[in-house]
Amino acid sequence: MSNRQARRLAGWLLGVWVSAMAAGCTPTLPDAESAGAQLYADRCGGCHRLYAPESMKAEMWKVQVERMQGEMVRRGVPALTPAERDTLLTYLRRYAA
Repeated sequence: MSNRQARRLAGWLLGVWVSAMAAGCTPTLPDAESAGAQLYADRCGGCHRLYAPESMKAEMWKVQVERMQGEMVRRGVPALTPAERDTLLTYLRRYAA
């Protein structure tokens, strides 16, 4: 095996390992098939790891969602629509601590 092939294999293995480790950090979402869980996984999990809905109180989720709206705009990611925001907050409030 050449050095180049060995480096490519090592890079591939590292990528597989990182993906496996990241998957272990994602919480199992309650009511995972609901629109709120799907939206949370798609819109929030696309940029960072997901936090378990019960990890924060409902008011803190509201603060975090508002804060992330600003981050999304700052990074050029489409912000949540009002309907998405309502769906997301309803879901997070339902399972909040």
